[in-house]
Amino acid sequence: MKVKYIDKRHWRRIIDREYTEVKVNNNKFKGIIGLVTMNKVREPLEVSVVGQNIIVADDHYQWLQILPEKKRYSITVMLDDKGNPLEYYFDINIKNVTQKGNARTIDLCLDVLALPNGEYELVDQDDLERALESGQITRKQYHEAYVIAHQLMIKIDADFQSMQDKIMYCFYKIKQKAKQSKHDVSKSQPHHKPKDHKVKAHKHKATHKHEKHAKQEQYDKSEKQPQHKKGTFEQWAQKSSFKKSD
Repeated sequence: MKVKYIDKRHWRRIIDREYTEVKVNNNKFKGIIGLVTMNKVREPLEVSVVGQNIIVADDHYQWLQILPEKKRYSITVMLDDKGNPLEYYFDINIKNVTQKGNARTIDLCLDVLALPNGEYELVDQDDLERALESGQITRKQYHEAYVIAHQLMIKIDADFQSMQDKIMYCFYKIKQKAKQSKHDVSKSQPHHKPKDHKVKAHKHKATHKHEKHAKQEQYDKSEKQPQHKKGTFEQWAQKSSFKKSD
């Protein structure tokens, strides 16, 4: 069966990417969350989802990868360059391997695709049939794939909003991790102190104080400027009331 790494390390379509990963273990989510940012792709990827043609991979698009522990499915949320969700892709798996830095799934072929409005479809039944006929999976695994897929479709039918809320919580956690990583990198950068020239320091003391005051005023103004408009998931992450301990 096919092994899929959630960091997309083997996907040749991506020329330049960034990847952030976090392992979460609390009452809201247990498992691995990854975020692939496609800085540059060889060519856009267009797919058909519930009868609609959608570009799901392009420059600056992101794929949010959610790998729950002890579950037989994983989720990929495909986001455009503004952070708007385009598609929810539910992979049915033989196994999820939630190993940090090496997270992956053992794919079981069958998939459920959903649009943000809750419309969905079951796909890749032919691949599942071929896997059974070629002996790659057992008859038991074949039936399990359909059971898991139908359970997911029942959840989407019953309360897709709560599923989206849990997915957005995962987005919040990965954004929190990315922000912390950038902060850690900036702290680790060496800070070179200028040489101490007493005469120059004395001569420009008043000028330095004026510049410092001007910079503080500039900073205060920038803090009051409205933020750039962001996509649905990005806005949710910014406005989220989750505590840091979540």
